[in-house]
Amino acid sequence: MTTGEKPLERVLVIGGSIAGTLAAAAVAPHFTEVVLLDRDELPEEPVFRKGVPQGAHFHALLAAGRQAMDELLPGFSEHAFAMGAARLDSAQDVMRLDRVGWSPRFPSTLEFLMASRPLIEKALRDKAKELPGVRYESGVEVTGLTAHDGRVTGVRTKDGRAFRADLVIDASGRFSRGVEWLHELGYPAPTEEIVNAHWGYSSTFLRVPENWSPGFRALAVTPFGDGALSAASASRAMAMWVVEGDRRWILTVQGSAGDHPPRTEAALRAFISSIGVPELDKALADVEFPEPISMWRDTRSRLRDFAGRPNRPEGFLTVGDAWMGFNPVYGQGMTAAALEARDLRDEAAAHLAATAGDLTGLPERFYTKADALIKYCWHSSNALDHRVPGVEYTVDGEARQVDPSSSDFTDRLAAYTAQDRERYIRYRETTQLLRDPAWLSSDEVVSAVRANWDELGRAIVPR
Repeated sequence: MTTGEKPLERVLVIGGSIAGTLAAAAVAPHFTEVVLLDRDELPEEPVFRKGVPQGAHFHALLAAGRQAMDELLPGFSEHAFAMGAARLDSAQDVMRLDRVGWSPRFPSTLEFLMASRPLIEKALRDKAKELPGVRYESGVEVTGLTAHDGRVTGVRTKDGRAFRADLVIDASGRFSRGVEWLHELGYPAPTEEIVNAHWGYSSTFLRVPENWSPGFRALAVTPFGDGALSAASASRAMAMWVVEGDRRWILTVQGSAGDHPPRTEAALRAFISSIGVPELDKALADVEFPEPISMWRDTRSRLRDFAGRPNRPEGFLTVGDAWMGFNPVYGQGMTAAALEARDLRDEAAAHLAATAGDLTGLPERFYTKADALIKYCWHSSNALDHRVPGVEYTVDGEARQVDPSSSDFTDRLAAYTAQDRERYIRYRETTQLLRDPAWLSSDEVVSAVRANWDELGRAIVPR
């Protein structure tokens, strides 16, 4: 079988957002038709929509995510830049303040694409529409699955229609009802883990003065956590960066452990000032808040272990936040969706070539391949959430204990990598998911951190 033969008829993708669009691109070469069903009316311009309530907040596209998007939808980056997305040098243009102080700044080749969520989503949709057989149907709400003899055969919709498909992909996001639909067909729910550090967000777009030069194009301050000199710096965080053009920036203010930022401008400015970062206060002194402040409170991380499910139907896959919904503060969601889609592209091509076009076994093959990425992202983000006072961790609703002690090594590792430019870039490439994280646990690195444990510990200065 070659990708040009397209022996299979139709894929239905539930959800036309980022994960759905990328999954559609991944499988499009093998099907005559790929239909994306979304309950929203998908806009023709890069504007916010009801079905993406978190869209008004900052979105970080990691370097590996952008790379995968360009592979799946060639020309995505250049199209996004033409629409107004900004280019940033990850080391030179970004100021980061965390438990080990300000990150080093120097010119590098590690480039960021910075844009609002609506612009990224629209740029991806534009490129996906160029693919043969790919189309979107707006205003269609899926309410269930159809199945026969152990295989999902399509979906039912709220308006009473039934769509038939050879493959159904659930990309309906954080509030997916896919587990309920599978339960209706007699399949058990996957194990579900939830980590809730009780984060809250307040975000708004900023207008900055002409010729405004704060000394950075992005600034991020993380909570210090235990050991901070004040409650505010222990639990509060923020990020601001240019998103489109030169004068449109976004500000997202965060608070963990239930210490949530307010909605009004005056109260939000006071909340930010309490963090105690003069560089931040100076940067915000001259900017305007011309748009409403949006709030977001459902920041739980949730992992549904589809890869470990012993019994699953054929013809059905789950991707994106419907599989693992991240705490948005760590900026992994879009990138994980892109890397999952790249895995789906590779596994679908190999599987269909080996089986002469038979889809049986593809879900298991895809989950097995993508699970390593999902688990890495899950553990790396939760290691940080586990240090937040009052964090809750449950498995299938049963409370479990968390161990924040692993952060002692993580902090010293960050201090160690910041001491050398080459090490720091390798570390940034790892956090951007461009580099295999195995080197961070190598004997060489672990031994160096252990040998300088006390010295590196002194780099962790209470803010």
